[in-house]
Amino acid sequence: MENNTEHYMNELEEMRWQMRILKQKLDDQQLVNDRLIRKAMSNKMSFVTKFIWFELLALFPFCVLVFTLNKLMYPTMTWYPTLAILLFLLIDILWDFYINRISESDWQSENLLQTADKLLKMKKMRWQQIAVALPFMIILFGWYLWEFPDEVRLYTTIGGIIGGVIGFSIGIRILLKMQRINDDLIRQIREIKCEEN
Repeated sequence: MENNTEHYMNELEEMRWQMRILKQKLDDQQLVNDRLIRKAMSNKMSFVTKFIWFELLALFPFCVLVFTLNKLMYPTMTWYPTLAILLFLLIDILWDFYINRISESDWQSENLLQTADKLLKMKKMRWQQIAVALPFMIILFGWYLWEFPDEVRLYTTIGGIIGGVIGFSIGIRILLKMQRINDDLIRQIREIKCEEN
């Protein structure tokens, strides 16, 4: 009988030891999954950062080139509207950097709810940026088109309107994609937090 009890005690101890190992493996697995999810969220947000760098390093220099060539083609135009538009574009790009700033540490922090709050604020600020920037751009481009000589003003205005509609459509699509990325990230954070609770 004593041998039987000792055998059960050994089995019970063995089961406890196996349960500790299993619990440790599950905890380690959960940490790995958590890190992978956070890394995936960070990668999703990288589209926004890459686009803003594209604006600064490719789109802005292209605009400088186009506006400079226009000025060279029509020397009677003043530099003021061109410089105003380029300055406003640069400010808008820097504003993009400010709005969309999120660091790698935000994804690795323990409090993802704060990161979700940042993402919500980011979405709101993007719409505010559009509400402020769009009227200014319309006024600046109207001024710019007015500077063209009379004989080409009608054609440049028509071209400007067509280009503006195309540019606005592309810009809104990119903005909506950024907003969807934020929505996906916020949803993922909330799901993670619901699973933890």
